[in-house]
Amino acid sequence: MQGLLAIIGLTIKAAIRYRVVIVLTGLLLASVVVLPLMIKHDGSAQGFTQILLTYTLSSITFLLGFATLWIACGSLAREVQECQMQMLAVKPIPRWKIWLGKWLGIVLINAVLLAVSSGAVYGITMWRASQLTEDQRAVLDGEIFVARGSAKPNYPDIDPYVDEYMAKRLEENPNLADMDPTYVRQQMVEQVKVAHQMVRPGYVRRWVIPVGSPESVKDQAMYLRIKFFTSQPYDTSTYDVLWEIGPPETPQRVLRQMDISPEAPIEFEIPPNLVDANGVLVVDVTNGSQIPLFFPMEDGMEALYMKGGFGWNYIRGMAVVLCWMSFLAAVGLAASSFLSFPVASFVSIALLIVGFSSGTLSQVIEQGGIGGINHETGMKDAPSAWDHVALPIAKSALSVINLVKNFSPVSFLSTGRDISIGILATAFVQIVLVMGGIFAAFGMWAFTRSELATAQGNQ
Repeated sequence: MQGLLAIIGLTIKAAIRYRVVIVLTGLLLASVVVLPLMIKHDGSAQGFTQILLTYTLSSITFLLGFATLWIACGSLAREVQECQMQMLAVKPIPRWKIWLGKWLGIVLINAVLLAVSSGAVYGITMWRASQLTEDQRAVLDGEIFVARGSAKPNYPDIDPYVDEYMAKRLEENPNLADMDPTYVRQQMVEQVKVAHQMVRPGYVRRWVIPVGSPESVKDQAMYLRIKFFTSQPYDTSTYDVLWEIGPPETPQRVLRQMDISPEAPIEFEIPPNLVDANGVLVVDVTNGSQIPLFFPMEDGMEALYMKGGFGWNYIRGMAVVLCWMSFLAAVGLAASSFLSFPVASFVSIALLIVGFSSGTLSQVIEQGGIGGINHETGMKDAPSAWDHVALPIAKSALSVINLVKNFSPVSFLSTGRDISIGILATAFVQIVLVMGGIFAAFGMWAFTRSELATAQGNQ
């Protein structure tokens, strides 16, 4: 442990010597203090949250992530090039322990900087919140400064419906068999999903949302978060919707008439004790407009209920951010274990860009390859052998990326969602132990086998 602690101390001193920590601290304070002052919110709880939480925390995450890669790449590669690592490697300490000490030192730097910057965000947020109007402060206390659990409807498995519908369409139109099967099935999936999402004009549709034990939400106000679309893009109209919420044919059932707008999420409070004895919340929607309304299966209907306070939820969210930084530190150190500083930086940033390209990878998977789809014929414009290579690579890369990206503490905090201990534990296992462990194992192996005292290193 003495050798490991010495490596951690040397890593922190090197970061301070290169003035990275000093510059980064200034940038973090600027993003926490200056950014909220430069960008004014509109006085609403939503605008307040967008500026004080979403923008500042996203800026902190970006700055810390970039600096982590920079410090990690320079921590090994630069010390090897400047012949400092050679002096350390001759000591009676294994190289894997040097690598691990570097990683722990970078994680410790991130932990301190994250604690200071996120603590400043929390303090400024609480202070600025006291300046809002009373009604907007009530919205903050009920929707943002909380840790709310989420429950969504239990939709049926649509695969059997898709298979049945596809067989029926092939029987009616045999020419479909000549089209790209991936594209055809994707279209069938969308059409079947529409049937589960649509509320026709004048019709009623019921959603059954399993919330859990009725005792866990007893006497607590709940919220419905809904989002719907129409067939008209960028629709700014309002639509008449009747909501009937609660156990059917009971006195506590609540009726609410609302004119609501499509495309943007909408939250509204519902009275307590509307969950039945089985822990189910029943929501009936009557479409009083003249066109169909579409509630997406992914996020069209959601019940939110209180689970805890904002303070501990905020701390757990920052712990998830620290997991991200720990992973990036492993990526940077792994690259610098066998590459020079400029090349290691380029490779690390390239991997980070790939990580942000999950949308492109998803599109490749949906289209069945890198070739485009002719939407008139349903055929690929340029089918090639590369599609057979690109598709499995895209699927594998997306699966790996989702292990890291499936946790978004900033969006959780800005919508008052609960970041449970289970979510935090899963994030630690997937991001730090699994993904970070893979890069760490490779980095330690590469650093152990690298030749430090080469002629180039001594020049």
